[in-house]
Amino acid sequence: MRVLHAPAEIAGQASVLARALRRLGIEAHALAYNPGFPQYRPDEQRDYDRRPLLGRYAGYLASAARHLGRWDVYHFHFGRTLVPPHNPDLPLVKALGGRVVFHHHGCDVRNRAHMLATHARATCTECDPFCVPARQRQVLAAARAWADAELVSTPDLLESAPRAAHLPVAADLEQYAFSPPRGAPRLVVHAPTNRLIKGTRYVERAFRALEPRFPDTRFVVAERLPWRDLIGLLAAADVVVDQLFMGWYGMVAVEAMALGKPVLCFIRPDFEARLRDCPIVRCTLEDLTERLAELLAGEARAALGERGRAYVEREHESGVIAARLLELYRALPRSVVAGA
Repeated sequence: MRVLHAPAEIAGQASVLARALRRLGIEAHALAYNPGFPQYRPDEQRDYDRRPLLGRYAGYLASAARHLGRWDVYHFHFGRTLVPPHNPDLPLVKALGGRVVFHHHGCDVRNRAHMLATHARATCTECDPFCVPARQRQVLAAARAWADAELVSTPDLLESAPRAAHLPVAADLEQYAFSPPRGAPRLVVHAPTNRLIKGTRYVERAFRALEPRFPDTRFVVAERLPWRDLIGLLAAADVVVDQLFMGWYGMVAVEAMALGKPVLCFIRPDFEARLRDCPIVRCTLEDLTERLAELLAGEARAALGERGRAYVEREHESGVIAARLLELYRALPRSVVAGA
């Protein structure tokens, strides 16, 4: 079986999954057009997204010429195919015998109007919207017309992409040295990619409230750090605060747990049934200060760190996720993956 992951790196999923599939004996290749994420190592990095319009589309078309007809499965990330954003190559992918998987990761499909209408708190609650509803409708229509399967990275997206299945994000555990907290707490970290989506102002409020009670503890909001620096900071942390709106945990929480750090995060009650012995400390924006204080004053940090690493090994390790993905691929029409 031959699998292409393309053309966007979102939390490293294209490259991490391609490498894990290769370890399972699958011919897999990761292609990315989006620059700016040097920590991710796709097999083929093309800077087409940053080029002027004509050069950009010339690059997309050249890439399509290289890859069309070469792969059994085309696993497309963030609603983009080999010729984004309108994805006119989809009929050719199918005509040449390829199977198509659409992997949704967030604002490529998340229906802001629905989330605001149906949830008191969601990713969209305080977000300054940058999503484009017309584009989201195009992505979902293309998936309905051409995709053999759809996946989402977080379960809240199932409300916007009801045909999809939830595939947890994958982490390459070789990148995360286990270092659970020891002794008195010295560092608490919050690392938002988007302050409004993560609820950062409420995290900062909790940090300010707790500074007098824990004068020997440093509270850090880490933003725009190179990935290696961020991982170094997380490795030094005693506690990590993830997010207060989405209702699920993100890649930073997975990385923190992989490092052996206790994590605080808002989990929607209706998502609890999806979790198996997940050691994340549940919190809301109202009780974050209290939950964080309990964690800093108590003795549970090391034990939570141990449980967090075990949870990631079971639920997010890249080989585990790749094996699930391979099952999905093999369930696609046998005429394409015969002999796999």
